[in-house]
Amino acid sequence: MVTTEASLSGSPEKNWPEKIRGYFTWQDLVIILVIAILAFLTGNYGLNYVLPGGPGPGFVHAFLKMPGPGTGIFNVSAFICLWLVLGLLVIKKPGTALFIAILIMIFGFTFALAMGGHHGGFTSSSRTTSHGGSAVQSPAGGGTQMGSSTPGAGTSEGAPASGQQSIRIDYLGLVVAMIIELSGLVALEKKPWRYIFPVFLVIMGLTTLILMATGNAKMGENGAAATVFPLGYAVTGILALCLAVILFMYPAGKYIIGAGCAEMFYLVFCWALNGKSGLFSWLPVPAAIPPILTFACVFGAVAAAIAYGAFLLWNTYTRHGINKA
Repeated sequence: MVTTEASLSGSPEKNWPEKIRGYFTWQDLVIILVIAILAFLTGNYGLNYVLPGGPGPGFVHAFLKMPGPGTGIFNVSAFICLWLVLGLLVIKKPGTALFIAILIMIFGFTFALAMGGHHGGFTSSSRTTSHGGSAVQSPAGGGTQMGSSTPGAGTSEGAPASGQQSIRIDYLGLVVAMIIELSGLVALEKKPWRYIFPVFLVIMGLTTLILMATGNAKMGENGAAATVFPLGYAVTGILALCLAVILFMYPAGKYIIGAGCAEMFYLVFCWALNGKSGLFSWLPVPAAIPPILTFACVFGAVAAAIAYGAFLLWNTYTRHGINKA
């Protein structure tokens, strides 16, 4: 009997590690692993030192004076968009962002087991002083929970009402990666699509600034009337207009669009399923919806734009170094 190479290596369905290794080179796999580790560590621990008040309610409510609910739960996910986009730009192969997201999910689940129910990932809910990581149960609709049957909507940006610790699989991060991947496969740089997102950003940015200027800004998790200067409104509106100009002049930045859309999806998904009283029972007051959506879009898009900037700077530096040599 002749033993073929296929029979030794197993059936094609069971030989997925070889397929991955055949698609990604060893250099690609090393870069993906490094990016995934950096994304996990910086997203869940580095933001405590970068963002005033740390990711979550401390940053969005105490510092930016943004309304809620939901504004504080996607900040880590938005920041990780930087690394997902950077991976796609460096590797230049579809599936890179999804692979990085899977690794981040595995790291988070492993840390959850090691740390007794607290882990990082793509959510940035209430931070715990004991571990410095994100609480595991938020958002309720964004993952599979083990150890608690109580939904994660609560009074602190998705914190569980029961107070129990649990381990959850954050599959929303995979959806974020897939949306970013999809944006790279669609011809968004061609007419008429190249104008849609810049116009959308202009409308949302102006709406946010008008709400601020007319005294209709909201603040706090319950969306109360703003009693201090709404810094988040000003920053969000201005950045939205700047991003609109960038995308109008540089329509090839499709991953910027993908990251913005991914974070808006993340937020709307949580609004829909994080409530205790049925679908979309966790919605903010109507006047707070446009600025919060704009904030989610801008946060993800800015993270992707930073990845583009870093990639372009590195390419410029390497070309200059080669020419100089």
